[in-house]
Amino acid sequence: MAGLSGASVVVAAALGPSLGWGLTQALMGLSAVLCAWYTVLWRVLRSGVFHPAVPWINVAIEVSIPAVVLAFDLRYQGPIYALTAPTLVIWPTLITLATLRSNPKLALSAGILVAAEYLGIYFLFVRPLLPDDALITLTPRFIATRAFFFVAAGVFTATLARHFLQLTRGALSALREQEVMGKYVLHERIGAGGMAEVYRATYCPEGGFQKAVALKRILPAFTDNEEFVTLFRHEAELCSSLNHPNIVQVFDLGRHGGTYFLAMEFVDGLPLSSLTRALGRKPLPLAAATYVAAELASALDYLHRKTGPDGQPLRLVHRDVNPPNVLVSRFGDVKLSDFGIARGAARAQLTMAGSVRGKLGYMAPEQALGRPFDGRADLFALGLTLYEVLTGRRALQAPTDELLLRAAVDQQLAPPSHINPEIPAALDAVVMRLLEKDPARRTATGAELRAQLLALEGAAAPFPRGQALMAQAARDALEQARRAVVQQQAEDDVRTSQRLTMRA
Repeated sequence: MAGLSGASVVVAAALGPSLGWGLTQALMGLSAVLCAWYTVLWRVLRSGVFHPAVPWINVAIEVSIPAVVLAFDLRYQGPIYALTAPTLVIWPTLITLATLRSNPKLALSAGILVAAEYLGIYFLFVRPLLPDDALITLTPRFIATRAFFFVAAGVFTATLARHFLQLTRGALSALREQEVMGKYVLHERIGAGGMAEVYRATYCPEGGFQKAVALKRILPAFTDNEEFVTLFRHEAELCSSLNHPNIVQVFDLGRHGGTYFLAMEFVDGLPLSSLTRALGRKPLPLAAATYVAAELASALDYLHRKTGPDGQPLRLVHRDVNPPNVLVSRFGDVKLSDFGIARGAARAQLTMAGSVRGKLGYMAPEQALGRPFDGRADLFALGLTLYEVLTGRRALQAPTDELLLRAAVDQQLAPPSHINPEIPAALDAVVMRLLEKDPARRTATGAELRAQLLALEGAAAPFPRGQALMAQAARDALEQARRAVVQQQAEDDVRTSQRLTMRA
């Protein structure tokens, strides 16, 4: 556009003898101003600076060019020439070009602005200068009709822009679904960590069979990290041997396109951490909270008692039980996940007991101190998770990692009923026993914890209402998240399309 405006200066100069030097100089000045505007705009956008107001300003300037030319014609050639000059033909074209910004509101606003400028110039400046016997096409009735068509052009192009956006989103979605890793077709990304990402995918072997899965793959930057890849494979093989309704199952381990991937059970829901955020950090219903804890207790009991092919205990410890690693489906199912690689090789989360690894804020004291620990460390983390969903706030909080580790060792927690008075004394006792600093005084096994939770009565009893309450909370959170994603995606698509168009 800057080059075109610059060329217009030369064209206007060449037409000087026929147009008159007054009009020629005015057109040359207009072209020079536009050339300067587009040059500055190009440099600003190239530097990476962008503001949502830029497309609106640019469209307003572009569609106002004929209005300025009309004023010049009126000044130097008279009213009849001004209303019949061929330059007015480009007005509808400029309205249509606003569609390229992929924002229906821009196109509609362009049509309304053009109509307002045309009527304003006509009634304020042109009409008083017209002779009484002016052509019928120059009368107010015909001028108003032209203004109506300008608005109609804006409405039409706005509709076209909306249709264009819908087709573009569909095309992008189709392109994403064409990314294939062997027999797995990838869809949208549903999670990402420092070294891996997770996609919703479809397992599509021959014969038309299809199955929804979650596919976790190593990020390309870490595919050459031998230690990480070794741990990835080890964890995948170990997790594939776990078979429990409250543990996310692993189906397949493979390599495609230079990266390793892991196919897992797809849970149609969201992490417990996302659910609590969607609730505004409010406590879960008591039955829902105890239901989640009872299901996780069952999963941990299975994990801690797992034996190898030779019948010897594996002494497995998850080491990272916390709300982001607990998945809740829209049907209220609870699954313990993230048994290995998403957070990196330096923090492998399912290994033999012996080293300090886990998420700060959910570590047992012995784990934070680097001392030997067993499955009771997972139960302490489950106690912190249960405390959080019962109160709506994290149990251990500190401004730094060092203070957070100290809090795990030294901080004495008040019973959750001090924050949520609805919690009965029996449930208080269950939580506080899980949070004993001394492992010897802590709840010993997941089976023991589940028995304590099932013994609760009234509103805190996990069954029969817990799963239904959990399912409703999950569906509400998913719907809220879906609306937020749709709104954000629409805003991002429009902003990206505008930025690319302006740069072009």
